[in-house]
Amino acid sequence: MFLSIFSRADTVEPTLSYQEALSTTLDSLLSELNIPHAANLDSMINASQVWRRKPGQERWELPELDIPAEKKSRVFELLEKLGLMASVVPTGKHYDSVLFLGATVPAMKHRLDNLIHLWNEGVRFRRLIYLVGQRPLDPTTDHLKLLAILPEDQHSKTLDPYPFTETEAAMMLHQLAPMPAAMKALPIEFIDTPRKWRNGYWHRPNTRDTLKHWKKNSPSPGSTLVISGQPYGNYQKEVVRQELPEGFLVDLAAGSAGSATRLVIYLDALALWLHNLQIPNTSNVAPLKTVTPPGRH
Repeated sequence: MFLSIFSRADTVEPTLSYQEALSTTLDSLLSELNIPHAANLDSMINASQVWRRKPGQERWELPELDIPAEKKSRVFELLEKLGLMASVVPTGKHYDSVLFLGATVPAMKHRLDNLIHLWNEGVRFRRLIYLVGQRPLDPTTDHLKLLAILPEDQHSKTLDPYPFTETEAAMMLHQLAPMPAAMKALPIEFIDTPRKWRNGYWHRPNTRDTLKHWKKNSPSPGSTLVISGQPYGNYQKEVVRQELPEGFLVDLAAGSAGSATRLVIYLDALALWLHNLQIPNTSNVAPLKTVTPPGRH
């Protein structure tokens, strides 16, 4: 059964329902990349899972796909049509809460810059909640020098000037961000989601884990703006809508994907979103009145 995203979406093309448009575009994408599938959406979603990361594998550890340049150009056209590349702007101006979703340090900085831009454009909210976790930072991928407060020659020989976890990085980014005073004065929460020990390894929390951890605080329902970044906007919004209880109205803001984003990252994000479309939605979360489906932003 395909979920709320189909029942609430308007059309992507004048003569096609959203589900039909999604099927048509996925069929083209899978065919372009020579992935066997049947001509139905269930089969296409199952076939797309070949692009998913292995358990415990991080996005930046994925090997690049070796495909011809002309084929890659066509694939990117289809990914853009699926709504994984362009920025997504919020549909409203006033929200009760902002849910800022954790990521690598550069991605969180990009998301926070986008949130500050939205504030300067007139978007307002009452509180800011960072859904982050105890993922140990990677010195290379997380570009820790983005968080430097003092020049290297002034660093203490005994104290570490850099954060250790994603949560600590989010705290530092918030502290360092050049946000307007009124935004800086808003109530903030950092939801420090623990890692899980599973099958002999520590697993970092994912988006769903951080939401489940936050829900333990019994948050008050209301209009909620999710801050994400492409190509993860579709996936993360769907997970938020599934996890939040009745009374939450969910909207999305996502910055555009960077020019250096690799094709394999897009495909992993797409497969993850499609996988989550098959997870039953028991939250009864209502959408905002004005909702634009992927591909229309």
